[in-house]
Amino acid sequence: MLKKSVCIPSLEAAKSFVNFTSKYEEVPMRLRVNDYEVDAHSIVGVLSIVDSNSAAEFTAKTDEDNADMINDIQPFLA
Repeated sequence: MLKKSVCIPSLEAAKSFVNFTSKYEEVPMRLRVNDYEVDAHSIVGVLSIVDSNSAAEFTAKTDEDNADMINDIQPFLA
């Protein structure tokens, strides 16, 4: 399981984030802010938690040493 704290402060960042997650459609991914959790592949879900002041917890059911995914998520790390 890969867990990272991410920041998605704007509509453009949300679009970019969903483009990133779309590259890994076969990997279950979730975003959580407080008690609210959404599918990280869903633009509607991601937009529902976009907030410039809050970090979200990103989880992906994959190996923590998935170098490609870790590289792709770098721009969103909080």
